[in-house]
Amino acid sequence: MTAMSVAYPALPDALLPVSTLPLLRWNNHEHLFHEGDPASAIFAIESGAVLIYRTTLDGCRLIHGIRFKGELVGVGYGGTYGVSAVAVRPATARSISRCALDRAIDADPAVARRMMQVLTSELMSTSDQLMVIGSRTAIGRVAACLVDLSNRAAGGGDNFVLPVNRAEMGDLLGLTIETVSRSMTRLKTMGIIALPRSDTVTIRKRPALLALAQDDGDGAARGRLCA
Repeated sequence: MTAMSVAYPALPDALLPVSTLPLLRWNNHEHLFHEGDPASAIFAIESGAVLIYRTTLDGCRLIHGIRFKGELVGVGYGGTYGVSAVAVRPATARSISRCALDRAIDADPAVARRMMQVLTSELMSTSDQLMVIGSRTAIGRVAACLVDLSNRAAGGGDNFVLPVNRAEMGDLLGLTIETVSRSMTRLKTMGIIALPRSDTVTIRKRPALLALAQDDGDGAARGRLCA
């Protein structure tokens, strides 16, 4: 299993009329909400990309994941948001109030089951990410991230624009920006990917990229850049 490879099920319109809700817009680097804000709504992304993160006591940012069209942001049942969410591309989303969601859950068990699926997907994604960070080489982590972005942001296509920069990829994968850059260069040198621009990736050898994403490095070179 590769990093963050779990799908994030949305709420079908037949269960909850999301498409009838107001469409909200955020520019690049604008926040949907901050960690600690009252958790008054969840958001169904219509376009763009949203980065989920937490901030440590010393001010460092720990990125939990990226959400794309059809995925939900702000899922949970605490009184406040446990994470922050910021648009890393201009984004639009439908806002679903917690009150409306609670009413839908009370009225229709199918909505409750779907929310359980969403929460389970969140847990599986976190488990995947921890597994990759703990057991993959640096180049394997980057490969897993590229496979995930290809699957979720580009529908499995081989050409896609990176929604995050090298530093943000490092924060997501537990690597320095220098290690991410070296890994990307190594993948390019190996002919596995092409980089038409710094923010654009073309996958040339998907089986090789998948192999690196799934290779645990025999436990001997974890955290190091290796081929």
